[in-house]
Amino acid sequence: MTIVEIAMGMAILGIVAAAALASFITLNKNAVRTRIMTNAKEVVQRNIETAVGLPFLSTSTPAILQTTATTGAAWDDDGGGDNAITIYTSRDGTQKVTGTLLRIVRPEPNTASADVRRVTFHLDYSIFGIPASYEMTTLRALDK
Repeated sequence: MTIVEIAMGMAILGIVAAAALASFITLNKNAVRTRIMTNAKEVVQRNIETAVGLPFLSTSTPAILQTTATTGAAWDDDGGGDNAITIYTSRDGTQKVTGTLLRIVRPEPNTASADVRRVTFHLDYSIFGIPASYEMTTLRALDK
């Protein structure tokens, strides 16, 4: 083998290694994005389940089911008082993704004139500088 053949082999190996590294970085970035999206979905789902699961009587309405303005109101999911929801924290604690959770509760018109409320939770966050959001809606009526 000549030095030229060895240099050509090393160059090809370097190109393959660079392509593999770029693919690995892209796959890791997509995995993080998916993990954060799943965590955002869990935050919203947890709040929807809380709204559905709490007792809702004509004599007492839980705070989560209080009607809000059309644009919604910030909802403090974690009790920290800052309305910032932590969606993701890296294992070493250096990276953190937070979002703002909005709660929108509006009366739902119906023919029986029953107290039915449309409850929507909307979570806004940003990942890799790209804005993202997740939203879920449910209906809730008075307990009998």
